[in-house]
Amino acid sequence: MGRNQSQPKYRIVEEYLRSQILSGQIPVDSLLPTEEMLCARFGVSRATVRTALSNLQADGLIVRSAAIGSRVVASVKRQAFQAGWNSVEDLLQHTTAIRLHVKTISEIILDRETADDIGFGVGRSVVRVEGIRWNEVETAAPICLVEIFFDALFRGIVDEIGVHNRPVADLINEKYNVRIEKIRQEISASQLPLQTARALSAIEGSPALVIKRWYFDANNRMFQVTRSLYPSDRFQYVVDFGRAHD
Repeated sequence: MGRNQSQPKYRIVEEYLRSQILSGQIPVDSLLPTEEMLCARFGVSRATVRTALSNLQADGLIVRSAAIGSRVVASVKRQAFQAGWNSVEDLLQHTTAIRLHVKTISEIILDRETADDIGFGVGRSVVRVEGIRWNEVETAAPICLVEIFFDALFRGIVDEIGVHNRPVADLINEKYNVRIEKIRQEISASQLPLQTARALSAIEGSPALVIKRWYFDANNRMFQVTRSLYPSDRFQYVVDFGRAHD
């Protein structure tokens, strides 16, 4: 096997495996050669092999597990979803572009823990929607797990959720004439729990972003909350700053 000696050793291993995955010679759902096999094949250390595998994992091509090894999960490089919004309209347009695959819809009575987290009162009846968001054009893996909570007074929109890929807030506005006037957003750091990691083809315990949004009407009453959990490599939020002028 010819090698470009000007390349770092980890890059030689990485590019070989990448070409095998992208060409389909190592297909999706199959396992890569073990670290020991790669060390022997390329005459490199285990640390070098692990660097190569980490880069492939960062690109969304493989998932690594101490129990089973490195498994191929995609044959194209995953791109992080990039967003930047300056208005309610921008955010709604983004929501329209990202498809929601609904997993469950239920009506619940909020307990103390959930109420404190999302801001609705304890004992309030709300509709909870759980689903997976995909950008099916730009990304090869799910973007995030999302929970949408809204007042049970608006339960009449339930049958429309996820049908025509319209934002829940749009459905509420159309049926009940409740219009968004303000959205508050909070972004914080977290880690992916096991079930969420499995749903998103990600690694349990890996870094994640939690994005919460609170939706308010013209009377400053909150009527909807969303809570989204993104693997850290699948979301970028871009803001441009300019100088203030007198």
